[in-house]
Amino acid sequence: MILGALLVSLLAACADSVDTPPPRPQFPKWHPKQPRPVDRDEQVVDAALAALDFCQLIDQAAYDRRKGGDTRPVERKTEVKDGRKRCTLFRGGHDLLEVSDVEPRHLVLRRVDGAVIDLGGVKGYQVETHREGGISGCAITVPVSFQRAIGFEIGSASRGKDCGLLRDFATAGAAKLPRDLVYPPDGQDSGRLGACADWVVTSKGENCDPAVAAQVPTGAELIIAAGAADPNVECAVFRDAVRMAFGPEFVPIATPGACYFVEPKHRLQIEAGATANGGAPGEWHADPNRTFKDHQRMTFGGSPGITFRSQDDREFALYASPLGNIDVRGHVRLRITPERERGIDDWDRSKAVSVLDVGKAFAVMDFVMATHFRVAR
Repeated sequence: MILGALLVSLLAACADSVDTPPPRPQFPKWHPKQPRPVDRDEQVVDAALAALDFCQLIDQAAYDRRKGGDTRPVERKTEVKDGRKRCTLFRGGHDLLEVSDVEPRHLVLRRVDGAVIDLGGVKGYQVETHREGGISGCAITVPVSFQRAIGFEIGSASRGKDCGLLRDFATAGAAKLPRDLVYPPDGQDSGRLGACADWVVTSKGENCDPAVAAQVPTGAELIIAAGAADPNVECAVFRDAVRMAFGPEFVPIATPGACYFVEPKHRLQIEAGATANGGAPGEWHADPNRTFKDHQRMTFGGSPGITFRSQDDREFALYASPLGNIDVRGHVRLRITPERERGIDDWDRSKAVSVLDVGKAFAVMDFVMATHFRVAR
């Protein structure tokens, strides 16, 4: 009886060990820790814009330099639309140029998409629009706070769509703005700190820090546990490899749950991770909903892993197992995504991941796995 009771107890214990998976590791959620930039006084900026004559920002001398042989008279018309002032330059009843109070919800995208330019000592953002192989428009934004900006845009009737034309007007207009309302070319004009300004996302910067140096522990289990708790560790795991393969212009930033490597021109964005959270590589390989394509099993630096692409070829991802089994929770990942070049809104250009960048991504993952996760497990 005693032996039977012991056997039943052992079988029950075995059943519990098989049927009850071990609890998932719990890590406190990481939050940005560096002080946030402070915006200008909202009421002061509102009062300055309310007092501003937007038509005075369309400089007649700049027009005279650009009008060519057209001697028809021009006129400037002001209006208020949705509570925001604007002024339009007309010739023969057709719009040539507009200056406006930019809608705040559009300003984040204009900063992300626009190339930073110097308008005679004033910071601006410029986007040139391409359609069907030609230039179809240009827009320049001059920030006056984190939330407010003045926009200069080529009108639909203007023959010259190049940004050189608009920069003449924007430079002359910016010179007429109060100095305490504009920013110098390197000024802090948003809530994004340092390299976070180059993150291709609509965030205002509240969930991003420039990465700081962090110690990478020894041993796979310790590394992925540290990475789950602090994205700065994930950045440290990948920093040297990304720099060697993609170049020093790629700078790491820390965000909750991921490290990103960003660069000022926005041509490519790299997501990197080494974490005990987020599932096993095999889950992406199985991909039951077929969210991705081209699933392949690979080996990186002696560790098993997988690769796959997004259905539209815009993203290439590599996942490796730090623990030697792609079905065990925890992974090391690299995801690369090409973006539109900053300052060029080109709807015709393909954004597929290039063969060259895929090769660089393989080199990064091989180096990382061989360097930090090569110990036999």
